[in-house]
Amino acid sequence: MTIRALLGGDARPGSGLALARAVAGSAGLRLGGMALGFLVGVQLARGLGTTGYGIYGMAMSIIALLTVPTELGLPQLLTREVASAQAKADWARLRGVVGWSVRTVLWTSLLIATAIVAWTSGYGRDLMPGTNAALLAGLALVPLTALGNLAGATLRGLHHVVRGQISEVVLRPAAFCALLFFASALSGPLTAPVAMALGSAAAGIALTAGLLMTLRRLPDEVLQVRSRVDAGAWWTSAVPMALTEGMRVLQAHLTILVLGLMAPAATVGVYRVASSTALLLAVPVTLFNIAAAPTLSRLHALGDTHRLQRLLGGIAGGMLIGVVLLWLPFLAAGESLIGLLFGPAYVASAAPLAILGAGVAVSAFFGANATLLNMTGHQHRVTRASSIALVLLAALLPPAIWTGGAIGAAVASVLASTAWNVLLWHAARTQLGQDTRVVALLHGRHRDVA
Repeated sequence: MTIRALLGGDARPGSGLALARAVAGSAGLRLGGMALGFLVGVQLARGLGTTGYGIYGMAMSIIALLTVPTELGLPQLLTREVASAQAKADWARLRGVVGWSVRTVLWTSLLIATAIVAWTSGYGRDLMPGTNAALLAGLALVPLTALGNLAGATLRGLHHVVRGQISEVVLRPAAFCALLFFASALSGPLTAPVAMALGSAAAGIALTAGLLMTLRRLPDEVLQVRSRVDAGAWWTSAVPMALTEGMRVLQAHLTILVLGLMAPAATVGVYRVASSTALLLAVPVTLFNIAAAPTLSRLHALGDTHRLQRLLGGIAGGMLIGVVLLWLPFLAAGESLIGLLFGPAYVASAAPLAILGAGVAVSAFFGANATLLNMTGHQHRVTRASSIALVLLAALLPPAIWTGGAIGAAVASVLASTAWNVLLWHAARTQLGQDTRVVALLHGRHRDVA
């Protein structure tokens, strides 16, 4: 399959060929993006040292949380509304929702930027020494990231699913990687504020490319009509999406934030190396979920529970094999591998990585539980499980970090993740009669689960 075909080709929107291309292209982009992201992590860890990398990680977690009230769930809304308006040839509504989303992001970005500048100018203390300077240097990331996500969401709504991910998933980490390389070659030692500024520049490059792609693929009719805005309806839809997204982002960054409040910056740097490497171990889980989602939806719609159960067992088996193969080298020689990749200052990351790797293996064991529920109309079960897991994580982190530092943080994260997986597995079994675990494959359970 050619790159041109993956990017869109002549496949009709909504056709099986278009869906297959979107899935294959998305999987390829995710793999490339993860590889580039891992390389960026190596560059930052080596260039900043444990303390500087910890400050950078704390600042980036704060920026990620600030992006949620900036976006307000608008990327998801925009994809839905653009796709609907294009299907109905309602060009006035399409222009209206795009313009309204951009204006909303710009206004919220201005408010958040004002609050951050006020905080860092003396009204608030450093959450961690050096964090304020890094936050100011990376403040542009808030609007740049949000606007970049809007551009990608618009492209996906126009059925350019793969193109809608290129800028943020691949181009942004590639640009960041290149900027870090030139910075290390041309200037002195890297600092957290400089790294944040370079990240902002990379986001600006990605946004420019995303805007150019979006403008080229907007239907001509959109530019020839007056916009029609339905702000009330859009706010009603966007706010619940923002709450769900906020919960997801908070769960992803809560460990770093609490660790930064309770432990030295160097400990945060050590944990961030472990968590970023654990994301690499989770690549098989991500790819199986992306590839299987449409098939799970189709088999459920057809009522083919026998094939659905067999597929779920196979997915869990494939996930677990892939994760274990990636995890074993780090179990056998974790300190040596981490020292080789990130530098000797990070060998302490091996212990939390071993624990986080176990958590990834547990997630693989439970299979495509969240994807199955989302693809069969039971997304509220995923939201409920995520809420419970988030509360559990928030309760576990302080005592775990107090007693075990980075290792304690890893244990708390794995316990919360395991609880999330158990809840979703139970929901899939009770609501759909399906067992998502690898056990279903090992025991030959090809019939429905009672």
